[in-house]
Amino acid sequence: MRTFLYNGEKKYSYEMLIESINQHQEYYPLYKTQDIFSYFENLIKAIVTNRPLVLLDSDLNLSEMTGVDELMVNKAEKLTNYHFDDMDAIIASLQQSNSEITIFTSGTTGQPKKVVHSIGTLTRLVRLGDKYKEQVWAFAYNPTHMAGLQVFFQAFENQNTLVNVFNMQRGEVLRKIADYQITHISATPTFYRLLLPFEQSYPFVQRVTLGGEKSDSHLYESIGKIFPQAKINNVYASTEAGSLFVTKGDSFQIPEKICDKFVVIDNELLIHKSLLGKSDSFKFDGDYYHSGDLIEWVDKQKGIFKFRSRKNELINVGGYKVNPSEVEDAINGIKGVRQSLVLGKANSILGNVLLAEVQLEEDCSITDLDIRRTLKERLQDFKIPRKIKFVKNFSLTRTGKLKRS
Repeated sequence: MRTFLYNGEKKYSYEMLIESINQHQEYYPLYKTQDIFSYFENLIKAIVTNRPLVLLDSDLNLSEMTGVDELMVNKAEKLTNYHFDDMDAIIASLQQSNSEITIFTSGTTGQPKKVVHSIGTLTRLVRLGDKYKEQVWAFAYNPTHMAGLQVFFQAFENQNTLVNVFNMQRGEVLRKIADYQITHISATPTFYRLLLPFEQSYPFVQRVTLGGEKSDSHLYESIGKIFPQAKINNVYASTEAGSLFVTKGDSFQIPEKICDKFVVIDNELLIHKSLLGKSDSFKFDGDYYHSGDLIEWVDKQKGIFKFRSRKNELINVGGYKVNPSEVEDAINGIKGVRQSLVLGKANSILGNVLLAEVQLEEDCSITDLDIRRTLKERLQDFKIPRKIKFVKNFSLTRTGKLKRS
């Protein structure tokens, strides 16, 4: 039977998964584990038996959040008698499930908040059919968060193979891509930047998807060289709403059938409550939720737009609102730069000054003066960082994004 999951040196077939689901007729409503196979098994059992489930990060300190009973974590609950003969029966039960899954925001801008989703919301963009069979997916996201769940459902409902590469180093990721002939990759722009520079291309990769962070044309160009036969997609999703838009390039288009579910106020995208999960933390403006994402219209009449930044990431420098993503795009476009992170530091005169952390490619010898000279040709003076610090690595959030705090 087809392989379900490669995790490290361990291989799990779909046959092993069915056997384990049928044999262990209990599940953990609040489960915290580093064993990704056990995590997926528990997730599937909750869904196909219509049980509620709360997803917890394996490294989570429960003091970080409210509303979670520590005594209930990893406490098993018996399930009623059931038996599945094959994967088709399991997938059919999943697709008809009324289970509710609680996930938490990453907590990068405050205490993690819980959002409750139906299976319908989580699987909104899953595509099924013969052409989606025989795919091999790199699993590059945290499995307890929205992006990881969406990759899982897309692969699982088509009985594809998953190869766990989350939080792995560059060399190990590239080795697994080659060894397992991975055909599909969905990951953050930070993940793809860690693969640069590249020594060889991987023409068997068919599709590459970016999500979770703003990307740039330099990164698209590099991905096109590493995976020369791959179609490159960009996806917009959030913990609150799940996946909403998929596009090629950096411009998104609101689908005509849901165009009335979005409004833009002061350049911020607002989402209708009917597209969201459930949460006590949601604050609405009428029937619309403030996403915190700032956009710019490419063609307002056709609903085409680009994301500019997160509203709470804008930095006030001498009365000017600076988008750190714009500065990072300019730095990342300099030859020899792999990745950058722009932050604001409090200043008594200007409010804030900009600092940039820069990660260079191996054997690159450019200096901070070289970077500033290039930026003077591309940016206004107030957008040029006062200090540039070279770093070997960046701190990442639990979801694999650059940590901006």
